[in-house]
Parts: sequence; C-alpha cells; structure tokens
Amino acid sequence: MQHIEYFKLQAKNLLKDYKTRYFNLEEGFYEYRPIFFDITSVFLDLELNDDKSSFSFTLMNAQHVIAQLAGFLNWSALLKATSAELELAHLLFDNAHKISLEEWELYIVDGERMNHTVFNNETKLDIFKQVFLSCDKHRSDDIPYRLDLIEKWKSTPADLTVNGDIDFQNNYIELNEQEKMVAIKDHQKNGFGFSLEETVECLHCGDRYKYRDVKAIRMSPQYRSDFDQIVCKNYPQCNGSIIDLMPLESGDKE
Repeated sequence: MQHIEYFKLQAKNLLKDYKTRYFNLEEGFYEYRPIFFDITSVFLDLELNDDKSSFSFTLMNAQHVIAQLAGFLNWSALLKATSAELELAHLLFDNAHKISLEEWELYIVDGERMNHTVFNNETKLDIFKQVFLSCDKHRSDDIPYRLDLIEKWKSTPADLTVNGDIDFQNNYIELNEQEKMVAIKDHQKNGFGFSLEETVECLHCGDRYKYRDVKAIRMSPQYRSDFDQIVCKNYPQCNGSIIDLMPLESGDKE
C-alpha cells in the first residue's frame, strides 16, 4: 500500500471510531466504542473539545489529526512530503509501541548533537530501520493511540525502554576489513562524517579509539539483511551503535 493511501485509510478508521460516539446519560458526557484508536486520548492530547453536542468531526478533520499524529503540521504537509519522509512516518506510525514520535525526535536530536551533524531524511530512515524496525526489545514510555499497538505495548516488558541498543548478538556476521570500509563510506555519505583517524568515544562502554577500529556487522537473514551496521569495536560485549559514538574534542583525547 502506498504511504498516502495508508494514511487515508487511517483517517477513515479514525472517522469510523468517531461515529461510535454516544452520550452516557449516567455519567453525563460523551463516550466512544472505538475499534482502531483510543480516540478519547487522541482528542484530549490534541485539545479537541468534543464534550459539546455541537461538536463536529469530518473526514477532513480526521485527515488533519492523522497528519499530526504522523509528525506533520497538517494534511497538506503530509501530501507534499518526500518519499523518505512518508516511509519514516509510516514506520513510526506502525511502531509507536516501541518509540513515540516525541521520543524519536529527541533521539535524533541527541544523535545529531553527539555526531556534530544534521541528519537528512534518508539517514533518519536508515537509523530507524537499523535500531528499531527489526528489534522488538524496545518499549515506548508513552502509551500509543492505536488499540492494536496498545496490546503490543502491554505485552512488552516494561524495563525495555527506548535506548537505541542493537541487541542481536547471536544473529549477525562481522564484515571483513574490505566490506567494513565500504560500510563506513556509505555511512559517511549519509551524514556520519567521521574520518578514519578521528578519535571517538562510545557512550555505552566509555572506550576511546580511532574510528577505523569500529566493527561493521550484517544481520542474519531472519532479521533485516539489506543494510550493514557500524557498531562499537567491543561489540557484542558492548551494544553501542554508530549513534552512540561521540567524536572527541582535541583537548579530550588524552
């Protein structure tokens, strides 16, 4: 399904949930019998005052809300988004039980700060795929809006929080030196602009070393195998990924 069509479907689902609205005479307020979304939480968090009988909610309104839940200013901005932006928004929407939109934005800000760069949309998409897509060992601190994802969220142990760890120690192969150099160059093109002789520090284990000494790994086929990952030189004893590597200032290298 194309990404735009996917979000159109989500808007229709949200509208269907709204149409289950009824007035609870005993409690004295409106309630819903939703199938797709925790629509009460959606309206509350977006400050949509639905407690009046005159409240109206159309498909256009639903599209606007879905766009906001997907990280866009409005539906028009969603329609104008690039392919990479739409794919990432789609993935975030489907994996909100692992990481919320707010958590993802903070995660990217921290990664950009640590790496002294600004990630483009393609790099952000690659980061999400590497760290979150195939790994089920993440649990958002925020309860997702989609009812099906709430069930997944509840079934995930509460101590698995958003930390960016790669945790597939038993399901990877380490690349040889030639393949590692190719992977390093690919990551440099995508905004991870470390030079080979630059000293970095892994925020997980605290070890400092030349960037050329990192490891490059490829996940086994039962996970994703269409990208190679740069990880800490001490992997798998250390779970640090490229996001966790911080370039050191010259005065900090001693």
